[in-house]
Amino acid sequence: MKSKKVVLGIVAAILVVLCMGVAFLATQNEDYYTQIDNNWVQEIAPHGEMNYKYTLSAYDENGNEKDIVFETSRVLTDDAFLCLKVNFIRGVVTWAETEYEKLPVKVQQYYNK
Repeated sequence: MKSKKVVLGIVAAILVVLCMGVAFLATQNEDYYTQIDNNWVQEIAPHGEMNYKYTLSAYDENGNEKDIVFETSRVLTDDAFLCLKVNFIRGVVTWAETEYEKLPVKVQQYYNK
């Protein structure tokens, strides 16, 4: 009987640690930077307010490239620069327009200004 309680306690502790780990990962966002190219926008079947899907190359602050897919409610301004907040689990969670001058130096090299 005592060993069952110990085992249950260990299992409960492991579950708590796993839940905390998942919660931590769910809140960690990394910045990626891209430039809108409306040649790569697709109109999608609306769900919620999302009507368009973009698939674009984006770069982290060190210049590492990653293809990123995200949805929007509208067609974005062609050639605008974006800062994308990307979550490991959920993908793009927010985005905001930014200026070329505010891009990290290692990202600026991929875009003409």
